[in-house]
Amino acid sequence: MKQKSISYAKWGYLFILPFFVSFFIFSLIPLADTIRYSFFEYYRSGIKEIGPNFIGMANYISLLKSDMLKYAANTLILWIVGFIPQIVIALLLASWFVDARLKIRGTQFFKVVIYLPNLIMASAFAMLFFTMFSTNGPINSILMSIGLIGEPIDFLGTVYGTRSLVGLMNFLMWFGNTTIMLMAAIMGISPDIFEASELDGCNSVQSFSVSRCR
Repeated sequence: MKQKSISYAKWGYLFILPFFVSFFIFSLIPLADTIRYSFFEYYRSGIKEIGPNFIGMANYISLLKSDMLKYAANTLILWIVGFIPQIVIALLLASWFVDARLKIRGTQFFKVVIYLPNLIMASAFAMLFFTMFSTNGPINSILMSIGLIGEPIDFLGTVYGTRSLVGLMNFLMWFGNTTIMLMAAIMGISPDIFEASELDGCNSVQSFSVSRCR
């Protein structure tokens, strides 16, 4: 007797269908419409509605003549300030937490603690930093009380101070999430590879970057 084969592939397509439908309606269509309207002049001046009038690349030319490149450079600087320390610290913590030889206790507690800032709203984080690093805030008060500075530092009134605070906020909000993802990636590596590296005499640095082992 022939055995009847059952295919479950259709259920997989059925389960992923809601994502693609919602993405198409709420993301893809608005994105395509935004690109289309970028070639038109369409705005409201008081009660008068202007457009839509096709103007070609005029909007893009006007954008390039503005301070867009300066804004892009500032965004790149803030990304570097927040991203590079985030990756370094997250990778170091992930390697510690998954290393059975260190026998770190309470790893679940530490995972929750480092992930908590990711749950705080960005606006709440900004208000917290505004309060802490203002001229009359607790940071300046502590630094003045221990004699490190003679007058308050205007963290929010200087370019370097503002960039540093934004980079610090970005780091604190996302390094926990990055740590969890890197831990999952490292745990996906077969333990046999690390055991083989130890047998080959690799040190801790070589074991960490398994590809260096011979």
